[in-house]
Formats: sequence, C-alpha cells, structure tokens
Amino acid sequence: MLVQQHHPTDIVNNGMLRVVSEPNGKLTVKVLDLEGKIAKSLTAILEEGKQDLFLNLSDLRSGVYVLNAFCSGIFLKSIKFVKK
Repeated sequence: MLVQQHHPTDIVNNGMLRVVSEPNGKLTVKVLDLEGKIAKSLTAILEEGKQDLFLNLSDLRSGVYVLNAFCSGIFLKSIKFVKK
C-alpha cells in the first residue's frame, strides 16, 4: 500500500490522502498532537487501486499535527500538517 501526501499541508477542515492499495487493504490513520497524544484515529478498508481518502479534521483544534498511516499494523508514512 502506498500513501501520498496531498498538498497543501495547511488544512482548514478536511484533508485528503491519495492511496494506492492492494485488494481489501486495511488502512489505519492516527493523528497525533505535538505531545504525541492521539487526537483522532480512523480505519478504512480500501479497494484495490488508486483512490482518494477524505479526512474530516474539523473536530481538531488549531495547531500542528502528525498523521501516521499504517497498513495491517505496519508503518507506511508520517505526514506533518497544520490545522488552521
């Protein structure tokens, strides 16, 4: 599974990840604040191929966060972003 960052990294309410998935890939996304606490977590079962995953981040306070993406518990990518 491949996760690509979608620019910009400044997010108001919604973010998007471009994902290239194997058949029935399980993607887990954990959003951490700067203290390392989980601010938001979500899991999605994805179909095979390239797709865009939209993330509702409106419930996060303004600040800097790190999004960590995992496939079946295996770390894929870390993306730093600013929630406006």
